[in-house]
Amino acid sequence: MFSGKPVDYQDAPLTNNGFWPDLNLKDFQAQRALPPDMDADTLAQALLAAVMEVNADLVSVEAKHRAKGYATAASVPGVMMGQLNGLCAQYMKAVFARGKADLIGEFATQGRRESHPGQESPETRNGLLAEASIAIRQIKGLKRATVSKV
Repeated sequence: MFSGKPVDYQDAPLTNNGFWPDLNLKDFQAQRALPPDMDADTLAQALLAAVMEVNADLVSVEAKHRAKGYATAASVPGVMMGQLNGLCAQYMKAVFARGKADLIGEFATQGRRESHPGQESPETRNGLLAEASIAIRQIKGLKRATVSKV
């Protein structure tokens, strides 16, 4: 229930590989409506794992941009809002969706069914993984889905 008090998220920076943007646990919690009382180590592990997986999926994208002379994702030209470009926004979307998908089991195991109904469902997890997959495909310059003849 809304108490009028500001939510105290866990401020913990994640240093990325130098190309993709650094992230912060508090942004992950805030953007994905994760409970502020969820264990910080659990959140950090999910975020780290998601970053590792997404970075591995995007090795060729990083190499392509570096070959064009862009040292960071933030320096790649494109649409921007404030200081955030579209490439970094899509990257964060993929990482945060994949990270939350990994945490779905925690909602059920930590007694959060009452305060967050439905968040532990397989449909929610599958939706988050699909969201991450679509963001990664867009970063790669692919359409949402491809069809091939067998």
